[in-house]
Amino acid sequence: MRPVEHFLSQIDKLERGGSSPTAQERIARTFVDLTAPVIGRDAARDLCGAFLDRGGGSAYQKLGCAAAFLLGEFDETMDLDPGEWEDIRASLEDAAGEMDLNILTALMGELLARGKI
Repeated sequence: MRPVEHFLSQIDKLERGGSSPTAQERIARTFVDLTAPVIGRDAARDLCGAFLDRGGGSAYQKLGCAAAFLLGEFDETMDLDPGEWEDIRASLEDAAGEMDLNILTALMGELLARGKI
């Protein structure tokens, strides 16, 4: 199982079993661990916070979609709102100085192809 698939599976379990503070912390920590190699730990924490601050019942699913996008595994079954795409774009811009240029270029190209910038 790929890391994003495992993460999405954890999110599904969280949503089915209720959202305890410990489970929520584990999901946030996993998001940061997965995405930090791409955008850096600080940017990953900030992006996680932005998604979770939006709240709502689908906040964790959206966090999973964001992780999938950053790891190059986003597919058409996943959905993000315009504000969430903006959070991703802003995170990429903030982390640009610390990111691998090829990864940054690929992710910004994906945003451009999706009409998000």
